[in-house]
Amino acid sequence: MRTPAVVVGAIALVAMLASCTPASSDQPDRIVRPTAPRTAPAPSPVSPTTSDVSPGATAPAAPEAGEVSCVDGVLAIRGNDLDVSFTGECDLVRIEGTALDVDLERARIGRVVASGDRLEIDLGSVDSLEVTGQSADVDAVVVGALAVAGDRNTVEADEVGAVSVSGNDNRVEADRLGAVTQSGDRNAIG
Repeated sequence: MRTPAVVVGAIALVAMLASCTPASSDQPDRIVRPTAPRTAPAPSPVSPTTSDVSPGATAPAAPEAGEVSCVDGVLAIRGNDLDVSFTGECDLVRIEGTALDVDLERARIGRVVASGDRLEIDLGSVDSLEVTGQSADVDAVVVGALAVAGDRNTVEADEVGAVSVSGNDNRVEADRLGAVTQSGDRNAIG
């Protein structure tokens, strides 16, 4: 009498486990970042040098290759392996990604916040610049306040106001340099 009960129990267990397997889907998992806007504008045709642009990046209706626009005072550049340029005016520029080449040299910008690895950024004059990540290379004319956190970052400018560096092997070069605060090893500031 015990054998039929064991068989029925085994069949029930197999049926339960089979119903727990995930259904296959042709759609990729959706990743939601805490900093992503709740509603994204309809995608505009962007023509950067590669096709990896995040949904948060916006562009004008007929941009040149790699051009983007400022929306509500914020320009968001997110992605990987992109060449992007901006020549307008914006209060805040957020740069997030890997291997981005961003040209903001002719733009009028208040604040730049850059995070990621292997970023190349060209700037004119900005009130503040924050660089977080590894191996960023920034060329600027004037930076009012500079904060660098991470390793192997380089910032070169004609003039930098207050400087705060944390991390290792970072380099800040300026003709005129304000007050300096640093922590870490092998940082060169001068």
